[in-house]
Amino acid sequence: MVREIKPHGPLPSQAQLAYLEDELAAFIHFGPNTFYDQEWGTGREDPGRFNPTRLDAREWVRVLKETGFKKLILVVKHHDGFVLYPTAHTDYSVKASPWRNGEGDLLIEVSQAATEFDMDMGVYLSPWDAHSPLYHVEREADYNAYYLAQLKEILSNPAYGNGGKFAEVWMDGARGEGAQKVNYEFEKWFETIHDLQGDCLIFSTEGTSIRWIGNERGYAGDPLWQKVNPAKLGTEAELDYLQHGDPSGTLFSIGEADVSIRPGWFYHEDQDPKSLEELVEIYFHSVGRGTPLLLNIPPDKDGLFDEKDIQRLYEFAAYRDELYKEDLALGAKVSGPALSATFACHHLTDGLETSSWASDADLPIQLEIDLGAPKTFGVLELREDLKLGQRIAAFQVQVEVDGVWQEFGTGFTVGHKRLLRGPLVEAQKLRVMITEAQDLPVLTTISLYKTPSLANKEVVQGLVFAEKSLAVAKGETLHFKVERSESSTPLEAKISIQPGTGVHGVAYQDEIQVLQFQAAGESKKDLTIPTLYFAADKTLDFYLNLTVDGQLVDQAHILVETR
Repeated sequence: MVREIKPHGPLPSQAQLAYLEDELAAFIHFGPNTFYDQEWGTGREDPGRFNPTRLDAREWVRVLKETGFKKLILVVKHHDGFVLYPTAHTDYSVKASPWRNGEGDLLIEVSQAATEFDMDMGVYLSPWDAHSPLYHVEREADYNAYYLAQLKEILSNPAYGNGGKFAEVWMDGARGEGAQKVNYEFEKWFETIHDLQGDCLIFSTEGTSIRWIGNERGYAGDPLWQKVNPAKLGTEAELDYLQHGDPSGTLFSIGEADVSIRPGWFYHEDQDPKSLEELVEIYFHSVGRGTPLLLNIPPDKDGLFDEKDIQRLYEFAAYRDELYKEDLALGAKVSGPALSATFACHHLTDGLETSSWASDADLPIQLEIDLGAPKTFGVLELREDLKLGQRIAAFQVQVEVDGVWQEFGTGFTVGHKRLLRGPLVEAQKLRVMITEAQDLPVLTTISLYKTPSLANKEVVQGLVFAEKSLAVAKGETLHFKVERSESSTPLEAKISIQPGTGVHGVAYQDEIQVLQFQAAGESKKDLTIPTLYFAADKTLDFYLNLTVDGQLVDQAHILVETR
């Protein structure tokens, strides 16, 4: 008799499983902010400035497709209220711009390209609308009806989406300080989305299929539970709760890790894309912790991706291709306790997604993998069978080197996919030990990969932040220092700000500082950055990135505290 395994906890939908399998999605922020060189508009920007004369949506999607992205989410209305398709519900849209002589429709152009390349498509429609006169607590019903009408307009049009289908609707929870606290009719909106688009995923502040990961760095927590308690969500949800999820959660909700390839969400000419090394770190802290990475690539004023961004996307794709080129554990012998022949150990390395291992042995459960010969690897991959629920809460890995077992690494949750990086080692045998689990563990895969080499981050002429961690009271000026140990030649460097916890730009204002070190022995720069006052009684953070020729050479972590 074959023993069946009972599901544990909330289970993912087919759409959620598909998104987890996709791993990579692209965000596209584009609008008046692009032409005003800003991040958050006021709703009073002149539509006449919006005129991307070389815009090529097909080129966007082609590049994304070729670099491994499986979904694109287009920002059709940001907080400024400007709409990128000719909506019937406001004149503040592309109809009022000179682009395509006022006849343009960016949503349809992107939709046509997504359909051609068969790329899943999502739409971002900001609930906060700084332009609309309806956005006021005394006109809540009218505003909610306005927002609902735009949702219906988009989701019911067969010309929009990939063949009329949307995979995700993104409802940003941001709202600027001083903005009206309009109550949103979420349930009515959600019902409409499902009525028009079936199992479409929804990102929001509420208890929906996708939640924010709690920061704008693209970093998920460890542990990362893809389940939450809806009662603990909302606009005031704790960032730490969003980042880690809830081991006792009742709703399966994917923590989507969003980050921009540049410091800002919109294009700014003076910004550079993140280095390959930074993107790799983000990848291992998002996809490598079992959750999708939503990477923003902002078009420039011409309506094109910047060549530097395109180059970085292809480099990033090449790195991932090299990483997964060979599974060194494929076909390896695995020994350990197993529930039954149906859930045997050899299923872990048979390369099949449809087979699983499980065990009801007492914890810790040890699995030993024999590769048959010494092999060099630096990354271990584990996968749970999420169709039966997320279960594993902690694990550790050891490798045998010269007859001695030594630690390779430890982690907490596994989920859809867990990538554990350790030292690059040559070994024939390793052990995977499951030390904590909510129910009997079920794994589908153990894989091993050799870590691709990256150019080591060079210390550019000894250029560093004098302090790697600083704290400042909110609203006060941050004082910091950049030092240079070698000062015989001139040097130009940039300092940019990378978001940490909280919403982009809440604790700081976006700015790029250019540092010119002269050749005549100049060894330090004393610098300042003003922080912003924010009403919430909490600590937020951000990062200062020090770059030379687009290469990150040092980083400082800044805490902005309530004192």
